[in-house]
Amino acid sequence: MSWTSPPGAWGAADPLFLLLIALGVEGYLGGRALRFAWTGNPRRALAMLCLDLARRLNRPERPAAARRRRGALVAGSLALAALALGWVLSMVTRNYPFAWTLEWLLLVLLIDQRATWRLGAAVQEALASGSLVRAREVLRPLTVEAQAPLELDKLGLAGIVERTLAALGRRFAGRLMAPVVWYVALGLPGLFLQQTAYVMAATLSLRDSGGPGAGPYGDGALSLARAVAWPADVLGILLLSLAAVFVPGGHGAAGLRLAFRRGGVEDGLAAVLAQVAVDRRLNRALVVFAVACLINAGWIGVLALLRLGL
Repeated sequence: MSWTSPPGAWGAADPLFLLLIALGVEGYLGGRALRFAWTGNPRRALAMLCLDLARRLNRPERPAAARRRRGALVAGSLALAALALGWVLSMVTRNYPFAWTLEWLLLVLLIDQRATWRLGAAVQEALASGSLVRAREVLRPLTVEAQAPLELDKLGLAGIVERTLAALGRRFAGRLMAPVVWYVALGLPGLFLQQTAYVMAATLSLRDSGGPGAGPYGDGALSLARAVAWPADVLGILLLSLAAVFVPGGHGAAGLRLAFRRGGVEDGLAAVLAQVAVDRRLNRALVVFAVACLINAGWIGVLALLRLGL
């Protein structure tokens, strides 16, 4: 999308305003309330395709170099296909009356802020009731992309809190900031590229579990995902640190220092939230998460106003 192009007319809509409205709708109705809108989550079909290709191409009897080349070819091909599909769809939504509703619906379904907050709140509620079993079960959907199920069953109170903070930070960057950043930068092609990289990485992340994506086959997909995620991860740390200023006991500058002292960007996201998690309670971390979502919507609103020249 062109930054200098004016908002559309006759049934068209400016992408930044579509994004802003989508953030508001998802923030109010996100999670279970939106499942009726599209029972076939668009990420699920892509994940099944990635797994099917991995089963066909990642044969353990093949040399490691051949498996790595095949994985890189699949990752590159899917990324190019995502860019092409996003461009074609953007031509439709920009040039046909009221086709923007499809773009808006995609944004609502692919952005995740409310559902993540609800799961985090459910973990806190379970911990407050003293039920570690219930807390582990509620935590499971939050950590499904990075935590093996058997490892989750062994967690105590401290481990549950630590994994919840890590999941909140990871999902804030990966499921909210990354779609927003790439949609603002490239429109639907950027959104489709980000989602493809995210799903490929999530599908192949448990590479040591012996699954279809195990071994060097997933190197290309994971490298692409890290490159795509990096700007959103950094911006996520900045927004969470800024949000921490508005929470009692939170310090934005201290959070930034703690984040970058950890060394890894993903660890940094959890570190910013960990500074406000007093006495192993998640309440303040959830407030920081919610405030950061509001700040994110705020900078999108500022960009939209600047686009209008106001």
